[in-house]
Amino acid sequence: MFLKKLHITGFKSFADPVSLEFSKGISAIVGPNGSGKSNITDAIKWVLGEQSIKSLRGKKMEDVIFSGTDKKSPTGYAEVVLVMDNGDGSLVDYPQEVSISRKLYRSGDSDYAINKKSCKLKDVHSIFMDTGLGKNGYSLISQGGIENIIASSPGELRSIFEEAVGIVSYKTKKNEAEKKLEQTQNHLDRLRDIMVEIEKQLGPLKNQSRKAKTWLTLHEELKTVDLVVFYEKMTTALKTMTQLREDFTCQCGLCESDEKNIEVKDALYQKLTIHNRELEFLADMAKNKLTAQRSELEQAQQNDIRNKSRIEANNITAERLGKEMADVDGEITENNKKITDLQETAGQKTELLKIHRSKQEKLEITLNELLREEQTEKEREKIHQESVASNQVKRQSLEEKLLECRVGIQETKTEADFVNQRLAVLAQEQTLINESLKELALKTRAFSDEKAAFETRHQKLLETFNRAKLTQENLSSEQHTLSNNRKVNASKKDYLENVQRNYQDYFPAIRKLMTSEKILGDVIHVVYGPVGELISMDSRFTQAIDIALGGKSQNIVVKNVRTASACINLLKTQRLGRATFLPLDNLRYSLIDAKTRELLKGLSGFEGIASELVKTTAAYEKAIDSLLGRTIVARDFSAGKEIQRSLQGKFTIVTLEGEIFYPGGAIVGGQNKDSRQSPLFKKAEIEKLGKEMAHQEELLLKLHEKEQTGIQALLQYKNELKEIEANYNLCKQKIWENNKELDDLNQKKETNQQLSQELKEKETGLTHRLHELSEALILAENSHNKVKQQPQKDQAPGDAVDDIRHQLDNLRPEISQGQMEVTRLNGEINGYEQQCSIIREQLNRQLERKSQLEKEISQYNSESFELTQSQKVLEIEILRLTAELASHLEKNRTNMDQQKENTTVLEALREEIKTINHDLIIHNDAKNKLETKISGLQINMDHWEEGIYASYEMNYIMVQDVYKELMAKQDAEELDLSEERQRELKGKIAGLGNVNLSAIDDYEEIVERHGFMKEQLEDLDSGKRELLDIINSLYDAMTDQFKEKFIILQEKFTRIFGILFEGGRAYLEFTDPTGILEGGIELVAQPPGKRLRHISLLSGGEKSMVAIALLFSFLEINPSPFCVIDEIDAALDDHNIFRYISYLKKIAENNQFITITHRLKTLEVCDNLYGVSMSGDGVSQLVSVRISDYV
Repeated sequence: MFLKKLHITGFKSFADPVSLEFSKGISAIVGPNGSGKSNITDAIKWVLGEQSIKSLRGKKMEDVIFSGTDKKSPTGYAEVVLVMDNGDGSLVDYPQEVSISRKLYRSGDSDYAINKKSCKLKDVHSIFMDTGLGKNGYSLISQGGIENIIASSPGELRSIFEEAVGIVSYKTKKNEAEKKLEQTQNHLDRLRDIMVEIEKQLGPLKNQSRKAKTWLTLHEELKTVDLVVFYEKMTTALKTMTQLREDFTCQCGLCESDEKNIEVKDALYQKLTIHNRELEFLADMAKNKLTAQRSELEQAQQNDIRNKSRIEANNITAERLGKEMADVDGEITENNKKITDLQETAGQKTELLKIHRSKQEKLEITLNELLREEQTEKEREKIHQESVASNQVKRQSLEEKLLECRVGIQETKTEADFVNQRLAVLAQEQTLINESLKELALKTRAFSDEKAAFETRHQKLLETFNRAKLTQENLSSEQHTLSNNRKVNASKKDYLENVQRNYQDYFPAIRKLMTSEKILGDVIHVVYGPVGELISMDSRFTQAIDIALGGKSQNIVVKNVRTASACINLLKTQRLGRATFLPLDNLRYSLIDAKTRELLKGLSGFEGIASELVKTTAAYEKAIDSLLGRTIVARDFSAGKEIQRSLQGKFTIVTLEGEIFYPGGAIVGGQNKDSRQSPLFKKAEIEKLGKEMAHQEELLLKLHEKEQTGIQALLQYKNELKEIEANYNLCKQKIWENNKELDDLNQKKETNQQLSQELKEKETGLTHRLHELSEALILAENSHNKVKQQPQKDQAPGDAVDDIRHQLDNLRPEISQGQMEVTRLNGEINGYEQQCSIIREQLNRQLERKSQLEKEISQYNSESFELTQSQKVLEIEILRLTAELASHLEKNRTNMDQQKENTTVLEALREEIKTINHDLIIHNDAKNKLETKISGLQINMDHWEEGIYASYEMNYIMVQDVYKELMAKQDAEELDLSEERQRELKGKIAGLGNVNLSAIDDYEEIVERHGFMKEQLEDLDSGKRELLDIINSLYDAMTDQFKEKFIILQEKFTRIFGILFEGGRAYLEFTDPTGILEGGIELVAQPPGKRLRHISLLSGGEKSMVAIALLFSFLEINPSPFCVIDEIDAALDDHNIFRYISYLKKIAENNQFITITHRLKTLEVCDNLYGVSMSGDGVSQLVSVRISDYV
C-alpha cells in the first residue's frame, strides 16, 4: 500500500485545486522559501486527523482555509483528499483504491469521508493504526520535527515506539475494554441500589394490595346500599316538598297586602327625602349666590380702596405742586429784587455818567476855546510859523487819533471783560443744567422701567387673579355637585346598612337569631354568621355566585356541632323557626380533582371554580368549599353547555348571567323579579357605595384644600394688586413731574445756549476790534514820535502859544481819561441792562410755570372732587350689597329651618316604617316557617344528591333506573339494604383506614420489575468477567510483542547508527525496566571519538543523524505506507548528506518517501520532482517532473 494521489483545494496558500500524483520510490518537493512547500506536509497531516492547530502552524482551525490576498478573494472552505493504492490488500474489506478526505467550512462545520462516505475521525485513525501514520506516528515529520523527536521526553518517545512495534491497536482495544468495564461496573452498582429499594417495597405493597382488594369488595356492596337508601329518602322528600309548596303559595297571598302598605310608606319616605335634598340644593344655590354677592361686595370695596388711594395720591401731588408753586413765587420775588437792585445800581451809574459827561463837556468846551485861541495865535503867527504848520497839523491829527484809539481800546476791553464774565456765569449755569438733566434723565428712565415693570406685573397678576377666580368658581361648583352626590350615596348606604345590620333580607329565624344577643348569650362568639355576610367577590361574579348559592347564602356558619346544637335548641325553645347550620368541624365534601382542573383550563369560556372566585377568611374556607367547591362558573350559556358536554354532566355549572346546569341534565334560567333583594347584591352595593363615598370624601377634601388655598391666593393677589396700583400711580406722577422739569431745563438750556452763542460772537468781534485798535495805536504812536523828534528850527517862540500849548497838553490827557471813564460807565450800564433782560426772561418763565401749576392743582382738585363723589356712590352701593347679603342669609336660614323640620318628619316616618315592617315580620312568620321547611328540605335533598353525585357521579334519575333494575332481581328481598347495614359497611371501610387502590397494580408491576432486574444483574456480572479476561489477554499480548519487537528495534538502531556515523555506538533503554508498558524510553548515543553522553548534549547535525537512524530503524521493523520528511537534512554537512542519501536510497526499495529539501545531493537520488512557486496573486502553484523520463 502506498500514497497514490493528493488533491488540495483552498488549503492555506493552495487557493486553486491542485493534484499531486505519487509513485513508489523517492519524490522530492522543492521551491523557494515561503512558496508553500510545507503546506503540503500540513495538508497530509490535516487529512489524517491532526487536531492540534499549533502543529499546523496556525492559531485557530479556520486559519487553514485560504484567507485571500489583495488580488485573490478568500475561499469558503478547505478540502484535502488523500488516495491510497490498496492493490496489495493491506486494508482488508476495502477496494484497491481508498480515498480519505477532510473538508472544513468557515462556519466551523467539518466532515471526514472514506471513499466519499461520511465517517468519524475514529474510523480514519483505525485505518492507519500501527502503520507509522497514526496519531503518534513517525512517518510524518514536519519542518523542524526531526529535532522534536530527539527533544521528546521519555513518555512522549514511548508513544512513538508503541506505533513502531505495532501495539497501538492492542492498546486501543484495551482502553475501550476498560471503559466498557467501568460502565459495566457503574451499571452493576446502580442495579444493586435499585434492587435494594425494590426489595424494601415488596412487603408493604403486598399488604396494601390485600387491603385494597378487601376495600373494593366492601365499597361495591356499600354503593348498592347507598343508592337504595338515597332513592327511598329522595322519593319521600319529593312528596313532602310538593305539599309544602302548595301551603307556601297560600301564605304568599296573605302577605301581599302588608307589602303594598310598606311600599306606600317607603314611597312617601323617598318623596320626603327627595324634598329634603331639594332644600339642600336650594341651600347650596343660596350659598353660591351669597358667594357671588360677597365677591361683588369685595369688588365694590376694592374700588372704594382704589378711589381712596387715587384721592390720596392726588392730594400728595397737589401738595407737592403747591410747594413747587411756593418755590416759584420765592424765585419770582428774588428775581424782582435782583432787577430792583440792578436798576438802582444802573441809576447810580447813570448819575455818575451824567456828572462825568457834564465835566467832559466842560473840558471839551475849554479844549475848543483853547484850540480856537491857538488857531488865532496860529493865524497871527502864520507868517512866522508857516514852515512848521504842517508838522503841527500832523501832530495834532496824530494826537487825536491816539486819543481815539486809547478810548476805543478801553471801551472794547471793558465790554470784553463784561462779556467774559457773562459767559463764565452762563457756562456755570449750563454745567448745572446738564448735571440736572442727566440726573432727571436717569430718574425718568428708572421711573419708566419701574412703571413698565409695574404694568407687566399688574397685567400678569390680573390674569393670574382672573384665572384663580375662575378656578375658584369651578371648584365651588364641583364641590357642590360632589357634596350632593355624596349625600345621596350616604343616604342609600345608611338605608342598606340598616337593612344589613338588622338582617332584614334573611329568613325570620335567622334575623331573630342574629339580632338577639340575649338569646344567644355566650354562644354568639362562635356563631360566625350567614354565608352571605362572610364572603365577598368581584362584582362581575356576584350574580353567578348568588344564583349558585341560592338559599344556601342564608346558611349560618358556626364553630362546631356543639354550637349548632345549642342554636337549634334556642330556635326550638323560643319558637323562632328553622335554620341550616354549617359546623366547621363536621363538614364533609370533595373538590374537583386536578385532572378535571387541567381539562377546564383548556376550555373556552371557563371563568373559574366558584369557591376560588369568592374571598373569605381562612377560617371559613371549609364552609365555602363545601357549598361551592364543585360548582364551575362559565362565561355564558354556550360556554356552560360546552363545559357540561366536556365533563359529561358531572358538576354543577352556573353562568355569569345566572343560568344553572345541574349534573342530572336540568337547566334553570330566566330573570328574577328583583335580584336586588339578595343579601349578596346589597352587600356588593354597600361596598360599591363605600368606595364611591371614600373616593368622593377624598375628592372633597382635596377640593376643600384647593378652595382654601385659592381663597388665600385671591386675597394675596388682591393685596398685591392694590399695592401695585398705588405704586404705579405714584410712579406715573413722578414721571410726569420729571418730564415737566426736564422740559423747563431744556428750554432754559436752549435760551442759555442761544445767549452764549451771541456773547461768543460779540466776544469774537470785540477781540478783532481790539486787535485792530491796538495795531492802529502802535502805528499812531510811532508816527507821533517821529513828528515830535523832527527839529523845530522854523518855530518862532512865543509865550502865548506856548502857554496855550501847555494848557492843551494838560487838558488832552484829562479829556482822554474822562472819555474812558464815560465809556466804562456806559459798558457797566449796558451789562446791568442785559442782566435785567435775562432775569426778566427767567421771571416770565417762572410766571408761566406758576400759571401752569395753578392749572394742574385745579385739575387734581377737580379729579379729587369727582373721586369723592364716586366714593359716596360706592359707599351707598356697599350698603345696598350688605343689605342684600343679609337678606339672602335670612332666606338661607329659613331654608335650613325647613330642612330641619323635614328631617324631623323623616325620622318619624322612618319609625313608622319600622313599626309597619315589624308587623310585616309577624305576618310573614307563617310564610317563613313554610319557606324554612322548604329550604331545609331542599338543602337536605341537595345535600343527598351532592353526596351521591360526589361518591358515584349519579343523580336521582340515574339512581331510579338502577333501583328498578335491582328490585327486578329475584334475590332482591334477601339483600340487606337498610340504613343500619349502610352504617355497618361504612364502619368496616373506616376501620380499614387509608387505602391505596393503586397498590394492586403497583405490587404486580414491582414483582415483574424485580424479576427483570435480577436477570439484568446476572447478565452484567457475566459481561464484567468476560471484559476482565479480554483486558488480561490484551495486556499479555502487548507485553510479549513489545519485548520481542523492542529487542529487534534495539539491534537495528545500533546497526544503522554505526553505518550513519561510521562507528560509535548507541542503544535504547527503559526508564523503568519493571514496567515496560508504562515506563518511558531514553536514547543514549556515543558518536565515534566522543564520550558517551546524553543526547541533548550533541550538536545539531549529530542530533539529526541520531533521529534519522531512529526513523530508519522504525521503517525497517515496521514499514509505513509512505513517509513524509520535511527538511530533515537541513543541518547535515556534505559528508553526512552522502551517508544519509545512501541509506535513504537503500531503504526506499521497500518504502515510499516524500521529502521536502533544498539540498542538491538529496535531489540527485529522487525519482520525481515537484516544484512549488508563489505567483503574484499570493497563490501557490505546482510543477511536476518525472526524472526517469529524462534519464
